[in-house]
Amino acid sequence: MRATLPLLILCSSSAAFADEPSIVVTGAAIPVEREKVGNSLTVIEGETIETRQQAYLLDVLREVPGVSVNQTGAFGGPAQIRIRGAEANHVLVLIDGVEVMAESSGELDFSSLLANNIDRVEVLRGPQSGLYGSNALAGVINVITRGGDGPAFDAAAEYGSFDSKFARAAATVGDRETFLTASANYREADGISTAAIGTEPDGDRNFTGYLKGGAALGSIARIDASLRYLDRHSDLDGFDFSGGPEQGLAIDDDSYVNTEDWSGGLAVTMTPVERWQTAASVTFHKSESTGGAGGADTYGDKSDRIKLAAHSSYGFDTGAATHTLTAFAEREEERYRNTFPTDPSQEPRLEREMLGFGAEYRLDLFDRVFLRAAVRRDDNDAFADATTFSLAGAFMAGSATRVHASYGTGVTNPTFFEQFGFVPGDFVGNPDLVPEKAKGFDVGIEQRFMGEKGVVDVTYFNSKLENEIISIYPSVENDVGESEREGVEVTARFNLGAISFGGSYTYTDADDPDGTPEVRRPKHQASADVTGRFGPQNRATVSAGLIYNGRMLDTDFRDYFNNGFVAEKSPLDAFTVVRIAAAYRVTDGVEVFGRIENALDEDYEQNISYATPGRAVYGGVRFVMP
Repeated sequence: MRATLPLLILCSSSAAFADEPSIVVTGAAIPVEREKVGNSLTVIEGETIETRQQAYLLDVLREVPGVSVNQTGAFGGPAQIRIRGAEANHVLVLIDGVEVMAESSGELDFSSLLANNIDRVEVLRGPQSGLYGSNALAGVINVITRGGDGPAFDAAAEYGSFDSKFARAAATVGDRETFLTASANYREADGISTAAIGTEPDGDRNFTGYLKGGAALGSIARIDASLRYLDRHSDLDGFDFSGGPEQGLAIDDDSYVNTEDWSGGLAVTMTPVERWQTAASVTFHKSESTGGAGGADTYGDKSDRIKLAAHSSYGFDTGAATHTLTAFAEREEERYRNTFPTDPSQEPRLEREMLGFGAEYRLDLFDRVFLRAAVRRDDNDAFADATTFSLAGAFMAGSATRVHASYGTGVTNPTFFEQFGFVPGDFVGNPDLVPEKAKGFDVGIEQRFMGEKGVVDVTYFNSKLENEIISIYPSVENDVGESEREGVEVTARFNLGAISFGGSYTYTDADDPDGTPEVRRPKHQASADVTGRFGPQNRATVSAGLIYNGRMLDTDFRDYFNNGFVAEKSPLDAFTVVRIAAAYRVTDGVEVFGRIENALDEDYEQNISYATPGRAVYGGVRFVMP
């Protein structure tokens, strides 16, 4: 089960916070000032994403401390995001308050998420199931799209390397209280060969549309709604498992995958008296995918999720203390079906239900101490129930020094694939699986200086994972060991008016239960960026950034048949990727822009035998009507 946050985002349109960037909706049951959140939280503003011009959100997230990104190939290649060394399905992903992870795998393929029409992204790190339920075992990525503050119109078109084409348009009618926003985004590219030894380009086509609106219902109520549609086609390459000379390598073929995805929600909020808010919502996610090779679909699935949620919050004061109590409840249903291949012994349609309920208490003392505690119970009809909790606190040690810490537990439920398998005899599910669970803490200090122009944060984190679901072919089981993860995150940001710059560094030590390093978790990661605004009325903008991904291990099947049918762990070299972007506002409503990705033409691999793009150049024009 997931928690009450989706409801709260639906009830609080992004426009409501346009003048209050310090207000966040992730890390507490109701929106709260950023400085009061004791958890590790990074906020990426939409203006920052627009300035950097990155095409996919996964590339924006590479600069977030504690976050590692791994993509199989280039445009459209499956992409996973891990937080603090955990698995990809240990991250809860929300778009406008709606869970968008695939019901089959429990994770989102981030190659499907374009970096457009985004108001901001909030990345919460550490076990968070005490508030959010399943999949928030390692953290939450919360994407809030644009909406409100009209009337407005925005459009852009771009062309670049790999015959890449992009176009978008967005329009808003109304104001912050009553509005309707619609957005359409389209990108396609011929791409490169996914297989490093291949020559045939593998393209990607992505159309994403958004619809978002809200309205006041008298003086004490409002209604908010959102809808998202994704239609994409991605060319892929196969993988040689024949035992021949190309065993364990990606190889050229005409594999592909088609995906159609819907998500959305409706919420009603009531505020009968000041500081008492009650809300109810319904959200849904529906997905259908097919894939194969040779022009024929050879695999596919359909799935959907629907969730009913409600919460009620009440705040009151006693002397120098401010109290906020929130109770929440959710009921969720998930359904999944393999459309093909099929087998007479295979169940045609799988269903499961979950009920979650809990409470959160927040205490603010003397405007200096901010404490939060949450507890949650999840009742599951298909596997073991779970009780989780989270604690967090922040302390203003001075006007410029903030100490923050958190401790919590997390769970991730077995996926449909893990529980029920594929076609019996090919992959056998394990109905006796129990949820994966983790416990972890972090502690850090944030220091501001130079009159609030600079800020540095240093955080230590530690977590332990139990009951990890591992593959024991032809099935899966819960591991009896314990995986340990610990590390340090360092971030710095300086704003000197026309020029701003900053960066991050993350050290992560993530081990399997046998003590060996986990694959695709670099020990060392770093990023740096700088943005400058120049000329009359700051019409010119230049941005540059650097991503360093340290040496890491990857699963290697090249000697599988000569090594007792055991995959090895082989190293991948460290790599550094540089981007440069620039824009010039010709008039108040017209802007030209361009960027260079992988400016140093770095040759690197994120996965063994899978290619990555070389230097690429893009340019376009944007039209804005305020």
